[in-house]
Amino acid sequence: MDMFGKVGLVEIPVLIAPDQKAWLDKMIKEGRIAVPPGGSLEKGSLISMFLRMLIHNAMEEQARQEALDAEDEDE
Repeated sequence: MDMFGKVGLVEIPVLIAPDQKAWLDKMIKEGRIAVPPGGSLEKGSLISMFLRMLIHNAMEEQARQEALDAEDEDE
């Protein structure tokens, strides 16, 4: 997954609870959500990258699980 702007993005509304928003803001403020090397990003961009990575990881896990399920069916 390209995290540095080479992939076109679409904007979607995301609803999260106030405590989840506070947690994201805290993680960014404390520097626990990484900024890419060689630059800094605005807070909104960091949240966007964080959510994109979560989705990317979930998609990879789903593909891995589907491959394991297909392998089990072949046996």
